[in-house]
Formats: sequence, structure tokens, C-alpha cells
Amino acid sequence: MANSFVRQTEHLGALESATRDAIRSLTDADAIARVAARGANLWKDDPAHVAIIRNRLGWLDAPEWLRAHADELERFSSEVRADGFTHVLLLGMGGSSLAPEVLQRCLRAGPGAPTLDVLDATDPAAVGSAQAAAKLERTFFLVASKSGSTLETRSQYRYFRSLVEKAGLAAPGTRFAAITDPGSSLERLAKEEGFRRVFLNPKDIGGRYSALSYFGMVPAALLGLDLDALATRAELARQESLSPVPDKNGALRLGAFLGAAARAGRDKMTLLTTPALRPLGYWIEQLVAESTGKEGTGIVPVEGEPLGAAHHYGADRVFVSIRLEGESDLDLERLETELGRAGMSWVSIVLADRDQIAGEFYRWEMATAIAGVVLGVDPFDEPNVQESKDNTQAILAEFERTGSMPEGASRTRDEGVHVFADDALWPRLTTGLPGHPGLGAVLQRFVSLRRPGEYLSILAYLERTAATEAAFALMRRAVRNGLRIPALQGYGPRYLHSIGQLYKGGPRTGMFLIVTTEDERDLPVPGSPYTFGRIKSAQALGDLASLASRDKPTLRLHLTAGVEPGLRAIGAALERALAAPLTEAAP
Repeated sequence: MANSFVRQTEHLGALESATRDAIRSLTDADAIARVAARGANLWKDDPAHVAIIRNRLGWLDAPEWLRAHADELERFSSEVRADGFTHVLLLGMGGSSLAPEVLQRCLRAGPGAPTLDVLDATDPAAVGSAQAAAKLERTFFLVASKSGSTLETRSQYRYFRSLVEKAGLAAPGTRFAAITDPGSSLERLAKEEGFRRVFLNPKDIGGRYSALSYFGMVPAALLGLDLDALATRAELARQESLSPVPDKNGALRLGAFLGAAARAGRDKMTLLTTPALRPLGYWIEQLVAESTGKEGTGIVPVEGEPLGAAHHYGADRVFVSIRLEGESDLDLERLETELGRAGMSWVSIVLADRDQIAGEFYRWEMATAIAGVVLGVDPFDEPNVQESKDNTQAILAEFERTGSMPEGASRTRDEGVHVFADDALWPRLTTGLPGHPGLGAVLQRFVSLRRPGEYLSILAYLERTAATEAAFALMRRAVRNGLRIPALQGYGPRYLHSIGQLYKGGPRTGMFLIVTTEDERDLPVPGSPYTFGRIKSAQALGDLASLASRDKPTLRLHLTAGVEPGLRAIGAALERALAAPLTEAAP
């Protein structure tokens, strides 16, 4: 059956030959048939990788799994609604939270369905906002973690469980459900503490490939979405993605294009979406970055960057535009026209309706797996994700021993922003400058460190709000237009469970501004010696250490006079730095 719900068009430009070669190589290797047959050695031959891959291919059958479980999920949703719950709060990170956020923000909830919010933060302000939005007596909690041991999710659960118990609400455990793997610590916790339900996900579905499993579909059911329609779109995408004929397999062509582009040095996959589909970019970012960003290579997803003119984009870019049929976006249409005139390489994807997002989950999973074949990496492991977790735990342990965080001393301060840098980077930024240089001067030297193929990423350990989004959009536009390099942005610790793998294991490129802030009000984690603010600080410091250890230029900018004034100060200083002639930093 042809998939009439998606239209994909490739404009290959200078990458036509490389993409055709990649498709030919994949066809000669019988790649699609080997994927369908669970041929783990398509990606790697060594036994360790083969064992991992064999246990991560359950997503191939997810559309059938969804159809088989749709009635069960709808009964659960009806039960929760019948018990008077009007709000659902999902506690999770990474693959456990990103697909639900896409469904919640991109699709229209069914009539009478509860509202759904996703909390994937340790910032005390974000936790407090989630608390303020939840009427406890009417809120149902989903606790989602594949491993069951995720620090952030366990801390969030303890906090909200304590609130429920303090409020004296009857049968507190029945206000919670867990989504996890069989045998996980969360399964044990849920049974011990009387959760209403424990959804045990198939163990052979990895976190970032779990959108069409319980992790995505329990929230979908609670939102009152049409699971039959979602299953139909996913099944059509599966049929297309398993076709051995390239002209009939958009996922094969997309994966070949992205892999060939990265091998040719065009590794910045710039996602262009209409506003209604922006959240889909968050999910694609995680899938592509965590799957391909390792062994010194990878595809760098550039998600949410403000649109610009074609001449603002460098030669290391390729583009993927995603829109809904009939949805007009004049700025995106203008850019697509300019890209065509400039001979740039891009893929256009048009979805017939919002339900097709379920099909896109599957198509992108297959395309990413195929890109892994082209790049010669195992798309199902995450060799560097544990590193930041270990760094966080080490910093928290030091805090327990000493009573203070190992932050070090700021190098300079300006306009309520304290600047931190390691001993290797700071002399490169300040040679010839006054003893306490201003923020603009430091940032001017910092951006002068850019190299060919570079990108800059702004990583913010603070609450995501409309004001912060607007401030970062201005910074990203300024960097892109001024330096002709991609400007990425993410929130910690969310990005640690997403693109963070690529930052450490992917290409050696990357410059980083880590933004932290003084918390106006901290919140305790019940049963723990830490607060949410301490956990957040440890995560920021731990990742800073990981990035700096790889000789990736990394500054920490700490806001001491409030988030909005601090971001305005950084934005103004960055504008000054980009407007002045760039002074080369010391070697």
C-alpha cells in the first residue's frame, strides 16, 4: 500500500553523486532486507556491538505492537478520566519525555481529555512552575524511565509524591503510573509504593526509538488521541521503510543523503519546520545526535535556529524542511526558494495531517539507522552519555564531603554576569587585555576561536520560558549572521539526554557557552541530601568538565542579578563582540 500521507522531495545539488553512491552501496549490501531480518552485523561485526544491536531492534515492529495494545491503552485512559483526573504530569528525560511532548504540542487532544505537561528539568523554578500548574487532587502522574535509575526522574517523583502525601490525598500510589523496562528499579519502586499501573516496555526498544511504544503511547492515550489512526500511519511508514526499492523508500533516501552529506563535510543538518511542528525537531535532534554522534563523527542537528537568508548559511550545511499540507509559512517558503537558487542541498517533507507524525517517528528511526550504516557507527549505543552522569555523581559526592560545590573562582564579572573558564582557555582569551576584561571583550576573543566547520552551542541551566526562548533566538541569529556558523541552543539537563552524546563523542568541532543562574528559591529533594538546585549545578559543572577535557572551548556565564537582565547583558555583549573586528585569541 502506498503511503499517501507524506511527500518527500530531494534537492541534492552538489551532493547528488555522493548520495547516489550511498544509495547504490546500501542496495548492493541488501541493507533494508538485513535490517528487516535483524542483521546486527550490518552496522558492526564485533561481538560487543552485535549484542547491543540485537537487543535494540524491537522498534521495527512497533506499529504492530501499538495496534495490539491500543484497546488496553484506551481502557486505561478511560479509567483515569473516570476517576476525575483532569491533568497529567509526565516526569521523564530524553527518550521518555520528548515524544510525549511532540504529541502534546503538535496534535489536538481528544474531547474531554486531561491536559498533559512534561517536566524534564531539575531547575527549581521549572519544578515550581510544574507544581503551580498542578491541582494535586486532579493531577495524575506518569513516571517514565527506561532504566528506572535516572537521577532527575527519581528526584521529581520523590518531590511530587511527598506533596501528594502531605496533602493527605487518599491512596496516593494510585495517582501514579510507571513506564519502564522489566526488572528495573522503577518497577520495584512502583510495586512497593502502590502505583496504579506499571507499564513494562519491550526491553529490545531503546529509549530514543521508543516513541511508538508505551513511552509515547500511554501519554497519547491519556490525551485522547486516535490510536488507530496513529497505528495506521506508523504501519504505512513501516511498509514504505522496508521497501528494497529506493524510489519507493523515502527513509532509505533520507538516511543515505544525511550520511553521505556528513561524510562529505556537510554535517550540519538544519531542521526547518513551521511553528506548529517545532516540537518534532526536539525529538529528531535527540534521535539523530545520540544515534550518529560517536567515534569522532556524526550528524549535527541544528534545531530551532531562526530562519535567515540563504547567504547566511555556510557550505557545511544541509537542510530538511518539514511542513503540514496547506499550512502557509512565507518565511520558510522564501528560504526554500533561495536555497534552490543557490544550489544548496535539502530535503522537503510535507505531511498530509498531524496524525502523520506517528509515521514520521518510524521513518526517521529508519532513516537514522540507515545513516548509521553509511557512517559506519552503531546507532543504538550511547558510549558517552554515562560520562556526564558519573561526573555529576562525583561532584555531588564532593558536596556531601565538603559542603560546597567545586565551582572555582570567577575570572571576571560584568553587568551581573560572572565568567568562569579553565586554566587552559583563560590565557587564550585575555592576553593583552586588562586584568578584569569586560564581558564583550571576553566574548570577542572567544568567538575568534572558531574554526572551519565550527558551531556554537548555548546551554542554559535555567527554566525554559517564552522570555528565555526569545533571548536565545536573538543570540542565535546574531551568531549565525555574524560568524556564518550554526548556533545551537539547549536546556540542561535536558540536552544531556539528547544532543549531549554528540557533543562528546561526535566531531571535534564545537564551542560552548554554559549559562547558569542563582536560584531565587531552591527546592529540597525529599529523602536526599541534595536540593534540585544542587543537582542542577552538579550537572552543569560535570558537563563543563567533560567538554573542557576534550579541548572544546567552553565558558560558563553565571547570572547573579536575575535571568532576564543577565540574558540581556549576554545578548548585548555578544552583539558588541560580533560587530567589532574579531581579534584573534592567543594560540
